Amino acid sequence: MLPRHSFISIDCGYTANQTYTDSRTGISYASDEGYTDAGLIHPVDKGNLQTDLADRYLNLRFFPSGERNCYTLRSLTPGGKYLVRAAFGYGDYDKLNKNPTFDLYFGVNYWTTVTIVSSSTAYVFEIIAVCPADFLQICLVNKGSGTPFISGLDLRSLTSDLYLEANVTQSLVLLSFFRDTVGFGPNRYHFGTNYQHIRFPDDPYDRMWQRYENVDGWTDVPNKSNGEIKNSTNDNYDAPSAVMRSASIPVNDSRMDLSWSSDSSMNVGVDPKFFLVLYFAELEAVQELRQFDVSVDNNPLASAFSPKFLLPTVLSGIVQGSNEHSISLVATSNSALQPLISAMEIYMLRPVNESTTDSLDGICYSSGYF
Repeated sequence: MLPRHSFISIDCGYTANQTYTDSRTGISYASDEGYTDAGLIHPVDKGNLQTDLADRYLNLRFFPSGERNCYTLRSLTPGGKYLVRAAFGYGDYDKLNKNPTFDLYFGVNYWTTVTIVSSSTAYVFEIIAVCPADFLQICLVNKGSGTPFISGLDLRSLTSDLYLEANVTQSLVLLSFFRDTVGFGPNRYHFGTNYQHIRFPDDPYDRMWQRYENVDGWTDVPNKSNGEIKNSTNDNYDAPSAVMRSASIPVNDSRMDLSWSSDSSMNVGVDPKFFLVLYFAELEAVQELRQFDVSVDNNPLASAFSPKFLLPTVLSGIVQGSNEHSISLVATSNSALQPLISAMEIYMLRPVNESTTDSLDGICYSSGYF
């Protein structure tokens, strides 16, 4: 497990110089005092937000002046890989009933556009990226479409062998796309369990896995053997056992179909590239063959694939284009059992436009800056 000091957890707009421990995760949150000297703080009426949100959504920091306002995160590892999460809950705090839109930047590089559609909804965005120095900035940029604000900001250190696709030339932006029966937009899902969300301490990197929507004709496959799901030493994604110990299968069918679309608010461009990660593990000591083909947009990703017993297997690939995309798991003619799936992540590949550490815009500073 990563040491707790590799976490930075900020409750934006919380009482200056105060901390508290979240009862559900055990993570300690601090106020944003010392991370930014811009903006103003404001409480948010709990009645204006969706139910069961974390306490960090009960206040925020907003930025009524300046085109670009930034948070500086210090004491990082030069060349280190990080997961950064930004959270936003408008809650009509300003009584204007006007949902804002603004841009979010990781250093000098565009991350995403925050488009508030519902004032009561929590919007969460994640990026996995490499910082070339020991400081970085997360910046909110005013587009003239409402006042930027933020509810929370998290940084989680990742080991260098995780998500190799995130490197000095490109970052991974978790797709934000709301499905009908999930509470949040980020497309990182687990299948086949009643737990709505899995994160720290079950996931030592505090990735947030939400339950995939209920699908008519699917059922859950629990880990009846009660065996521990162990990752192999060369696993570059390291899904936690809590995620991998359940799966979904079709009830009376030999195939499973999933789909996704790009979120227009993410400014995907004309021909975006998505990075798809699919996780599988056999949870039953079955004597019969489970074998299926995996295709994306009708292009084969894996043929005659059989998940391993209590050992995660990852299939990944790059998908290009801004249209709706499909994933199909289809049992082969030799298979006696249905296909299954344990977890899924969908990212956008974002090119890193600049990696300078001494720019005056700077956003990623050298170690002499305090």
